[in-house]
Amino acid sequence: MRKLLLAVFLFTTASAIAQEKSDFPTKGYRGSGYFDYAGNGDDFETYNIGTTHGYQINSKWFVGGGMRLNFGSLLYKNEDYSFVSATEYAAVRFDMLEKPISPYLNLRLGVTVGDIEGWYAAPEAGVRFRHFNLGIGVDCQNHAAVYGIDIKQSDENEHSELLMIRLAYDFGGRKK
Repeated sequence: MRKLLLAVFLFTTASAIAQEKSDFPTKGYRGSGYFDYAGNGDDFETYNIGTTHGYQINSKWFVGGGMRLNFGSLLYKNEDYSFVSATEYAAVRFDMLEKPISPYLNLRLGVTVGDIEGWYAAPEAGVRFRHFNLGIGVDCQNHAAVYGIDIKQSDENEHSELLMIRLAYDFGGRKK
């Protein structure tokens, strides 16, 4: 009986070691949660919290989509507006190295609805350290409407290019 228990223990331990998580993404489900700040130091700033989910195609490429909640302020026609909105987006990501520390490129394209409405794009470059990601990019937001006021009536579309800093945590997609 002891030999059987010892054999089961050794088999279980060896199996757990063989399934130890990798330091870089591999094939399968991958998700992340993040917080970011975006602003231009002048008339637009936003704090965002969101999540992205999708499929890790191989150790370098990820495709998926997600949603974020946006809390911020916009100076429009000399009026300061606080806003809450939501953005749905598609995402593609390229992790450059199969190492614990790796640079990455990320692109998100989507639509924002709520107090501010319009298209959204966010190219980003950053570094991944195991499950943590720190990125910097440009958060582009079109303003088709502010608080339901249609601003497309003029020939000029309002939009902002904001400097964005993002901190994210990855989960899933790391088993070998």
